Amino acid sequence: MVRGLYTAATGMTVQRNKMEVLTNNLVNAETTGFKRDSLVTSSFTQVMLQRINDPGVSVFGGGQVGPYSFGTHIDELITDFAPGSLEATGKSTDLALEGDGFFVIETEAGERYTRSGNFSVSGNGYLVTGDGNYVLGENGRIFVGFGDFQVAGDGTVTSASGEAGRLRLVDFEDTGVLRKQGNSLYYAYGGGAPVPAAGVSVRQGYQESANVNAAGEMVDMIAVYRKYEASQKMVSITDDSLGLAVSIGKLEG
Repeated sequence: MVRGLYTAATGMTVQRNKMEVLTNNLVNAETTGFKRDSLVTSSFTQVMLQRINDPGVSVFGGGQVGPYSFGTHIDELITDFAPGSLEATGKSTDLALEGDGFFVIETEAGERYTRSGNFSVSGNGYLVTGDGNYVLGENGRIFVGFGDFQVAGDGTVTSASGEAGRLRLVDFEDTGVLRKQGNSLYYAYGGGAPVPAAGVSVRQGYQESANVNAAGEMVDMIAVYRKYEASQKMVSITDDSLGLAVSIGKLEG
């Protein structure tokens, strides 16, 4: 009976964590370049229950009762890197990627990667993110000056003073090595190294929207709530049963 409490409790924990992930997806549905997350769950390893102190059972095929699982747990958090739709903004500092790839950003913690191309020009004329981190080209930071500039499909940046460089665009053989850092930035975990992006093009004057389906996330939230509610009810029923068993034990004692 107590095992039932553990099983229901693990179910509640999983659903609570799923709700947090869904909420984060929904909150960032309007965040440029945001990629939705999902949780992968699995059951704990099953054990085989056996009868003890009942030798007569072996006559009918052994003492095994059957398998029993102790509930579910979270295996991993997966980020869906499916592209979002492109929205025209008309701003020269807004860049979007068509195809698989990432912009490379210089931060105090090292190189980071992003699909969010809502950039701006710093006070000293360099292309930067909203947090002031420099956008990197193949030869370092990109100086665009203070006038108009153009970005070609291959990432070549041209300003009033001539060619300013070419955006460094990278990809990963396994995007599973990427971890979110915040502010739409990713870092490579476990030694994963970027490679030059192939088949990707830059669109100037566009932003990539989040790949979040708000309606779908809300439907999933309702389903998660119902599952949490069911596990909570199971905990309550099991607790009442335990209380009744204790009461009967006191009467018999």
